[in-house]
Amino acid sequence: MFRRFSISVRVFSILVLLVLFVGGVVAGFYSNSMKIKDIGLENLNAEMLEGQKVKLKVASDALAHTLGKALKGLDGEERDEKARSLLEGFVFEEDGSGYFFVARKTVLVAHLKASLVGKDLGQTKDKNGLLFMGELAQKAASGGGYVEYVWPKPGAGDQPKLSYAQKIPGTDLWTGTGVYIDNIEARKLEVAGVIEDNVSRNTTVILGVVGSLLVLVVIPLSWLIVRSVVGPIREATQASQDIANGDFAVHVDESGRDEAAQLAKALNAMASTLATNIEEINAKTEEAENKAAQAEIATQEANEAKAKAETAKAEGMFQAATRLEVIVERISAASEEMSSQGEEIRQGTDVQSERIASTATAMEEMNATVLEVARNSAEAAQRGDEARQEAQDGARVVGMSIEAMNTTRDQAAELKDNMEVLGQQAESIGAIMTVIEDIADQTNLLALNAAIEAARAGEAGRGFAVVADEVRKLAEKTMGATKEVGDSIRSIQGVASQNIESMDKAVRDLEKAVQLTHESGEALQRIVAGVEDSSQQINSIATAAEEQSATSEEINRSVDEINRITSETAAGVAQSAEALRDLSEQMSELSTVVRELKEEGSV
Repeated sequence: MFRRFSISVRVFSILVLLVLFVGGVVAGFYSNSMKIKDIGLENLNAEMLEGQKVKLKVASDALAHTLGKALKGLDGEERDEKARSLLEGFVFEEDGSGYFFVARKTVLVAHLKASLVGKDLGQTKDKNGLLFMGELAQKAASGGGYVEYVWPKPGAGDQPKLSYAQKIPGTDLWTGTGVYIDNIEARKLEVAGVIEDNVSRNTTVILGVVGSLLVLVVIPLSWLIVRSVVGPIREATQASQDIANGDFAVHVDESGRDEAAQLAKALNAMASTLATNIEEINAKTEEAENKAAQAEIATQEANEAKAKAETAKAEGMFQAATRLEVIVERISAASEEMSSQGEEIRQGTDVQSERIASTATAMEEMNATVLEVARNSAEAAQRGDEARQEAQDGARVVGMSIEAMNTTRDQAAELKDNMEVLGQQAESIGAIMTVIEDIADQTNLLALNAAIEAARAGEAGRGFAVVADEVRKLAEKTMGATKEVGDSIRSIQGVASQNIESMDKAVRDLEKAVQLTHESGEALQRIVAGVEDSSQQINSIATAAEEQSATSEEINRSVDEINRITSETAAGVAQSAEALRDLSEQMSELSTVVRELKEEGSV
């Protein structure tokens, strides 16, 4: 498609595309710069707003803490007056729009505007309908928080404002402060102006540099390159047209090391080669004409020699026919002898083939028998391996059973020892309960004595008699409980004794089971050893059978090879016989030809 346009047009098209590409890059740079500016301004706005929030919170918390200490011990109007005096004239921000105020619920106690002091702003709404004073009071009561609302700014009208409220500790007051958000917006616009100025300046510089490079470097350089390419190509084109018209004396300027110079060298070499080839073609044409004349003379001489040869032919044919007749007779006799020998060889090979076939059949039957033995041996070896594996698994299970029984025996012995200790502890508890029972008896006796003495004392000892009676009842309950505990302990001792006897019996039974299991394990080990020996012997038989099978197969292959060679020999003999028959027929024909030659030679 591009070959329809000249090289200069194509090169300048590349230049135009380059200019468009550079313009697109610059436009993309400007667009991305504007997007980056917008993202940066959004982040800046968020960071500045967060910074203002932190500033408001820190300032409000610090002021609330300070006012709490300053107003401690004061109440009523005295406390309110103290708060107003502390905040009087206290402003911040460059335009003085930042200030602090103090309120009790929604009533202002201290404010920068004295006209608002004492007013209840609970029902005052901003232009969006928000009861901002109530919201601030709720935030302060809940530990502090932010509220955004619209409030008049001196010299700027209604503006969005962000405030923070915090309760003053130790009082029923709270303090708040705020900043106008238009200050943040103004700062953002200022930063946006700086960024746009920088982007515009950088874009202008880039466009100026790129435009200068295009005008001063790229365009002149492109023109020179086009000229250096198109000029030699035009010269080479003219030279090619001259060569096509038959002018081989052309010469193209070969100066330079570019492709155009190489093309010029190739054109000059082509013109020189074509001129040399034309000269050689003319010389060869002249030489061919001379050779054609010589060939015509030689043809005449050959015709004369042919006539002389015809005369000598008849004389030589008779002599040759006589000699051929003798040779034909000898060949016929030899072919007849070879035919009889070939028949004998064919008969011998037929007998040999029959015997070899019988041998091959016998070898195949023997090989099948050997393979059957090898297969049965392999199956027996496999079953022996399976039996050995099962015996080993049984021995391993028996070993695990022995270990488990040993563990159970040890645990039973330990349990027996624990039961003995339990019996001893129960006996100790029984002794202690005997002591407690004795103490209860003594307490009961003492209570009876005390009751008797109280009865003797009359009215004065009545209260003591009641106490003594209660002590006696407690002693009786103690004796009853002690008896029940003693019965329980004796039951425990009886059960412990029975458990000890049962554990002794269990330990003895486990020891017998361990012994029997150990003997079973040894028997399984012996079985495993016997199975392994049998498996090894069966494997040896299988290996020998496989080796015998391999040998039989090798012999069978040899017999097949002999049979094949014999068949080939028989086929060769048959072919030889056929060839001898053909030779005999040809000898007959040759005899006929010899007779004809003798007849022609004798004419």
